[in-house]
Amino acid sequence: MTYAIEKRLMSGLPSRALTEVKYVIAHESGNPKNCGPNALENEITYMNRNKANAFTSHWVGGKGNIVQVAPVNRLQYGCGPKGNSYSYAQVELARTDDKEQFKKDYAAYIWLLRELAKEVGVPVVLDGPGNGIKSHRWITDNLKGTTHRDPYSYLASMGITEEQFKLDIKNGIEPKEEVKVVQTAEAKVMLNDSKSIPAVIIDGRTYVQAREIADLLGLNLVYNNESKITKLYEVK
Repeated sequence: MTYAIEKRLMSGLPSRALTEVKYVIAHESGNPKNCGPNALENEITYMNRNKANAFTSHWVGGKGNIVQVAPVNRLQYGCGPKGNSYSYAQVELARTDDKEQFKKDYAAYIWLLRELAKEVGVPVVLDGPGNGIKSHRWITDNLKGTTHRDPYSYLASMGITEEQFKLDIKNGIEPKEEVKVVQTAEAKVMLNDSKSIPAVIIDGRTYVQAREIADLLGLNLVYNNESKITKLYEVK
């Protein structure tokens, strides 16, 4: 599955080249007070107001929407001074308290992190040795210069373990096709409480063979190969 990336680049951003390209950073907003239907737009608006202090290249939320707010391959203020200068892109995940919306947001988040890693040519591996996709927590533990530990706690609160997150980054998430469950049951159709023929009930509707219903009602059945019409006639 491919997602559209809406570009809404903020103005007035610093245009500084990276020291070296090593990472794509996985964040989440860390804002439990902003989990409603407008969370994504609220976060983007807030970041635009405070971009002098902190900003990243992408936001994900609002039922799987992706918005790019800053250029990739340029310095962003998202994971501290030790990580920013090596980070090709930094992706924020807006929060939600809706589990069904989270599934859509999470799938888009995984897709974007993987695509950005492929785009810049770093390993599609989360928090492994060397270059690759890194959580903000990995930057805190390994490079220092920041104290944030996202996105693991929020993902865990929505049922995604660290192991699952790493597997999803490695393998991607394929959308599951909806499987329609058809309810069937054996039945009978009875005429005047005496004669009956076999039938089947499928999703609440009763079906019988045309030949069976003709015999039951004492009618002649004629099928026309050209018109593909089956007709029932009274026996003369």
